[in-house]
Amino acid sequence: MMHIVSFSTGLSSAICVERVRDKYGPASMRVVFMDTLIEDNDNYRFAKEMYSRWLQDGIELVFLTEGRDPYQVAKDHNIIANQKLAPCTFELKIEPFVKYLESLSGDLTIHIGYDFTEVARCEATRKNYEARGWSVDFPLLWKPYEMRPYSEVARDDWSIEPPRMYRQGYSHANCGGVCVKQGIGDWLRTLINYPERYAKAEQWEREMRDHPVRKDYAMLRDQSNGTVKPITLEQLRKQHEGKAEMQPSLFDNGCVVCGVGDLLNEA
Repeated sequence: MMHIVSFSTGLSSAICVERVRDKYGPASMRVVFMDTLIEDNDNYRFAKEMYSRWLQDGIELVFLTEGRDPYQVAKDHNIIANQKLAPCTFELKIEPFVKYLESLSGDLTIHIGYDFTEVARCEATRKNYEARGWSVDFPLLWKPYEMRPYSEVARDDWSIEPPRMYRQGYSHANCGGVCVKQGIGDWLRTLINYPERYAKAEQWEREMRDHPVRKDYAMLRDQSNGTVKPITLEQLRKQHEGKAEMQPSLFDNGCVVCGVGDLLNEA
C-alpha cells in the first residue's frame, strides 16, 4: 500500500504529512504539492523548511505544476472567477493530482487534510476517489486528536515558523491572499498587507469587465441590507479608503470593516 498525502504549503496538510509518516513510516508514502504559482513567498519558505525535514526522513516529494495561475485559467474560460465559479481548483490541483495518481500502480490511499471544520466535505471526497479504486483517509480526524493550535505544533515540535498569512488573520493561507474564492474580509487583509497584489487583481478584474457580457460581474458579492449584488475590488477599495479617511483613528491597529486587529503591524 502506498500512502499519498496532498500538501498545500499550509499547516493542516503539513500536520497531515507528519501523522501519516508516524503511522505508516516514510518508505511507504509520497508527498505531493500542486503549485498554483501564486502562493505567498512565506508559504514557499515554510514548504522548503518542511521539505528539508521530510527529506531527512527519506520521504519522497513530488511537485506538480500545470503552468498557469488561477487568473490565467479564468481568462482562458472568459469568466470572472468567484466563490461559485472557480475552475482553477479543478484544473490546477485536482486534475494534475488525479493524472499523477493514475500513473502509479498498486493499491493507494489518499490522505486529505480535512479537520473537524470540514467534516461535511469528507463523504463526497471519499466517494469520488473510491469510484476510481483508491482508498481515502483523513489523518486530522485520527485519535488522539491534536488539540493544540497548529501554529504551536509547528513552532514547538518542528522549530519551524508557520506561514505569515495565519498571523495576518486570513481564513486560509492559499494563493497569496488573492484567491478568487475568498471573501471581503480576506480581500481587505490583502489591501492592507499586500497592496501591490491587490492592485494587480483589481486591474485584472477591471480589464475582464471591459466586455459586454462580463460588465456586470465581479469576484465579490455584497450581501448587506438584505440584498446580494456584485462588488468590484475597485469599489471595495474605495469604500475602505473612504472609511479610513473619515475615521482614521479606528484603523490604527487594523481594519474595522473585518474586525481584525494588528494587521498593519504584521505587514
